[in-house]
Amino acid sequence: MTRAIRHAAIVLLAAALGSCSMFDYSGIVTRRFALVYGVTRYTMAAGNGTGPNLQFPDSDASAIYAVLKSNGYAITGRWVDGTGAVWKNNALTGGFIGSPNYDINGTFTDGGSGIADAPTRSNIIADVQALANTMGPNDIVVVYFSGHGTQDTSVTPSREYFDPYQSVAYFANSQSPGYYDNPSTSVRDDDLAAAFASISTPRKVLVLDTCNSGGFIGNQLEVDWTPPAYLGGASLVGPGTLIQAISNYASMQSSPTGLSPYGAQVLSAAGRDESCYESGSPYFHGVMTYYLLQGLQGSQADLNHDGHVTVLEAFSYAKAGIEQNWNPNEPTGYTFEPHVSGGPVDFVLF
Repeated sequence: MTRAIRHAAIVLLAAALGSCSMFDYSGIVTRRFALVYGVTRYTMAAGNGTGPNLQFPDSDASAIYAVLKSNGYAITGRWVDGTGAVWKNNALTGGFIGSPNYDINGTFTDGGSGIADAPTRSNIIADVQALANTMGPNDIVVVYFSGHGTQDTSVTPSREYFDPYQSVAYFANSQSPGYYDNPSTSVRDDDLAAAFASISTPRKVLVLDTCNSGGFIGNQLEVDWTPPAYLGGASLVGPGTLIQAISNYASMQSSPTGLSPYGAQVLSAAGRDESCYESGSPYFHGVMTYYLLQGLQGSQADLNHDGHVTVLEAFSYAKAGIEQNWNPNEPTGYTFEPHVSGGPVDFVLF
């Protein structure tokens, strides 16, 4: 590449970053789609809110479903509530989960009556693949999940998972019997990347309110920076930010793992090595989801007041809420930072 071409590329990239978006697709979006999932109860063998069960992912999923639906998204939603009841498209199916279990012979059993509609790995991947046959190049899709997330550091590069129903099982045949992540029924970062690759639109947004979810971004592309334009600061991008963005841009196609920003724009509740949290009063949601909902409802996250909410605006609003209201009030070890894909990419949500 000649020096003149390199200079031109940097100038174009700087201009794109100055506007906080490389592409403005807002005028040509034809349809909006979403897939929304949450798992509050993973097994009927343990109580609500008692490990491995959670408290609020079904509230997260139903609220995200409602706000996207009200903004014109066609949605498939699947979640499990605190009683073990299975919901699909914001309605009870009449089915219930069971108790995923590997017995001493290594035989997997479940017993749930709601498997056909539950947010299982097979149903989630099938939902993504079904969209690939439906969506056009000008459409947008948002995929949201609330529940457990895990990391496997025994392999190189490390792999991250989010845990749909059936992915947390009781292993009676373990040297230390108990509940463990079951990789074969979890959704791994590269599994989802492969499913996303078949969707023709470049506007794919993944939102994960799970621990270790930053790994779905790609280990070299994970960013926790908020654009100055969304902080009330200087609207120009500084030299250090520009250099980092150029580095991220160059590595987008060569990330060693996970989804690059062109595979999806990813919002994660925590870094690849971090935990995130849910809480009761005043939240009654996953903490990141609580602030996302605050920003999306009534479009408070329209931080530049242009009539649209973008992915980076939604991220910035949620991140600010966590930094200003959650982290200062929590002891060390219970603070966390949401992350977003690196690189000069932003999409209008609505």
